[in-house]
Amino acid sequence: MPAVLNGVEWQTCLRRILFLHAHDNRDILQTIETENLLPPIVEVFRGQHAYGFLLEVVCGLNSPIVGETAVMGQFKEFLQHAKFPNSSWGNFLRQLATNLMIDAKRVRTAHLQGIGSQSYGSLVRQHVKGLPEVAVLGSGKLAREILPWLIGKTKIRVFCRNLERANYLREEFPEIELTEYADASAIWNHREAGLVIAAPLVAEDVAGWAQSQQVLFTKCLDLRGDALTDPVNMHTVLIPLHELFAALRAERERLAQHVEAARAEITQLVAHQTLQAQFRPFGWEDLCA
Repeated sequence: MPAVLNGVEWQTCLRRILFLHAHDNRDILQTIETENLLPPIVEVFRGQHAYGFLLEVVCGLNSPIVGETAVMGQFKEFLQHAKFPNSSWGNFLRQLATNLMIDAKRVRTAHLQGIGSQSYGSLVRQHVKGLPEVAVLGSGKLAREILPWLIGKTKIRVFCRNLERANYLREEFPEIELTEYADASAIWNHREAGLVIAAPLVAEDVAGWAQSQQVLFTKCLDLRGDALTDPVNMHTVLIPLHELFAALRAERERLAQHVEAARAEITQLVAHQTLQAQFRPFGWEDLCA
């Protein structure tokens, strides 16, 4: 998608969502809807369908891990930093975002709480169980989400590119050890350990770094989005992200009733939004995902 006029963009782990002003971007929208893009990687949602789609995304219903909380956190952060236009269109977007947060919290509270361990951290903990030490490559949001699940279960060493920027992790989790990723060889207390790749690193660099360490990595969990297209070449048990997702497919049947109830309430909330008496100078706007 090219740059858009008066558009606001939200980037999640799995998709890029653009909030578009229909009139100002009518040429782009017409191109998308009249030409068959191969592969069909762009979807356009309008009106009620746009609001319903956003609610499903924020609630985690369209995530590989059903009902995950990470995407709602990403939406909150997006709202904190989004630069909405200083216009009626911008005011419309702000109100839309506020309504989305209110409705998403309502849906999650009613239908998506207490459905079991549905998070990246729970998956990682299951796979590194019994290992005396775990190395986590990365100090961003994903690493922060994983750490609480591992603390108290194993010794954790976090490797980061910038120690100064990553100090917030040490303050929040004093149990961890924080080491600069560039260090050629780190000191280890055990001969074996697990490896969790939680940063967008190049596979070749990860393999070279692992080989330089004085430890045997008996299991590697690759949480990179491009783990399938850029595989890490290591002589160990390697579990890429798509295999972790595959392990959750059986859980989807158990969660089907929760998901169905959540989607039913979303349908009611969308109808409620439609019936609200609001002045919409632009009508319902369009959404590209």
